[in-house]
Amino acid sequence: MRVYELGFILKPDLPEKDASAAVEAVRQTLAEGGATVDKVDDWGKRKLAYRVQGFWNGHYVFLRYSVADSSALNRELERRLRVADNVIKYMTIRIDEDLKRLKKARARREKRAPKLAAREAARAAELAQRPSAPGAPQPERRGGPRFGR
Repeated sequence: MRVYELGFILKPDLPEKDASAAVEAVRQTLAEGGATVDKVDDWGKRKLAYRVQGFWNGHYVFLRYSVADSSALNRELERRLRVADNVIKYMTIRIDEDLKRLKKARARREKRAPKLAAREAARAAELAQRPSAPGAPQPERRGGPRFGR
């Protein structure tokens, strides 16, 4: 199963009813192609980084969807977005490999967490056991001197 994220920008002067109809048309295209829409983020009107088709603002919409066979579906979806009058920009990104990489990193971090916690607890216990005399030298900080302090 492949996971994709589709982002598209609608014209800013588009009425809210037409904007929701455009999002629903994209969802319907995805459903016809056998995809399941996992998440829809409607960011609303935002300023563009640069002028696109004469517009400085746009209505941002992001969809995350999963599909088993994506080649024909993505081509058809991008073709429909290309010819749509209300869409000024769009982009489809495959994110399932990134999600797998993040999941592995999270698992490694969780596996290391008990060791790191035990190490920190041992350091704290060691510092608590040291007698602190008023004129006694303090232990050196790790990481070297800090400039500007």
